Amino acid sequence: MKKTKVLLVSHVYSTKSGPVYGPVDVINNYLLTRKKFNLYLIKYNLNSIIPIPIKSIIETILTIIKSIIFKTNLYIGIDPLNAISGVILRKFGLVSKTIYYCVDYTPTRFANKFLNNIYLWSDKFCANNSDEVWNVSRRIIDLRIKQRIQNEKIKYIPNSSKFLDCPRVPDNKINKNQIVMVTGQTHNPVVDLVLKSFSIVIRDFPALKLKIIGVGKKRLQKNVEFLGQLTNEDLLKVVSESYLALAIYTFSKDYSWITYGDSKKAREYLACGVPVIITDVVGTSDEVKKYNAGIVIKAKIDELTNAIEKLMLDRKYWKTCRENAIKLGRDFDTDLILDNIFS
Repeated sequence: MKKTKVLLVSHVYSTKSGPVYGPVDVINNYLLTRKKFNLYLIKYNLNSIIPIPIKSIIETILTIIKSIIFKTNLYIGIDPLNAISGVILRKFGLVSKTIYYCVDYTPTRFANKFLNNIYLWSDKFCANNSDEVWNVSRRIIDLRIKQRIQNEKIKYIPNSSKFLDCPRVPDNKINKNQIVMVTGQTHNPVVDLVLKSFSIVIRDFPALKLKIIGVGKKRLQKNVEFLGQLTNEDLLKVVSESYLALAIYTFSKDYSWITYGDSKKAREYLACGVPVIITDVVGTSDEVKKYNAGIVIKAKIDELTNAIEKLMLDRKYWKTCRENAIKLGRDFDTDLILDNIFS
């Protein structure tokens, strides 16, 4: 059987500890396990001293050259800058099919109005001119409909994980005194809120521990442990042993894409069977609420405190949320979703 040559192109965010595991890794791992694909992966680092316009032109040229050499059949570009290369290749008949995977969106990507207009134009251009447009959240799908993108091109590919890769431990092996929160750049504005809420909670639950995984502030207090950046495998192990998990985001002009985003970490919490407390600003909260797989709150100290205490005190409700979290994780198994797409 002749294999389909797939070129997967993405930008990646890195910290001092290395690249952060993201959507491109999920797609990459899926394609590697399917024998009908011959995969070539390109990752461009987001961290660069080169001005964005020049960096974008260089990367587009490099991508087109590498695609021609590889003789790509199917091109998958994550974010508009990478998707444009696929559209160009498709226009000249150098690939058979191109997919634009929009893993985040915001009306205000750049403070510079000229750059932001280019971003908005390129997003819509790629959505219109790619054979398919994959969207990480239903909120972006609503945007595509308003943009009048052809319905048959619009696909929903959330930031899910492979369900079988997420460990789930028996109820009696879960540490009922452990809360986990995975942090990144987007969590910086809410770390203080979480710590203030937690300092209130431990008055009634002195044995409770909060484990923070990832990048962010290290202003810690008693009962709080900062684990730093872990491999995804180690991260999932810590998550699966936890009683509940926090996915706390807030909207700000610096992180405006959160509104249209999908929380990968919340998806991992759920697939591990861990009830989640999540703020309503991120799109994932809509499904958490629909499945009753946790508690959806506003980014306020009292709401977070009340949510933690409810799940700590009401074991029956916690168990219901746990069962629903597993169901949500199973229903949105990335292998299941991508098998349906590629079939």
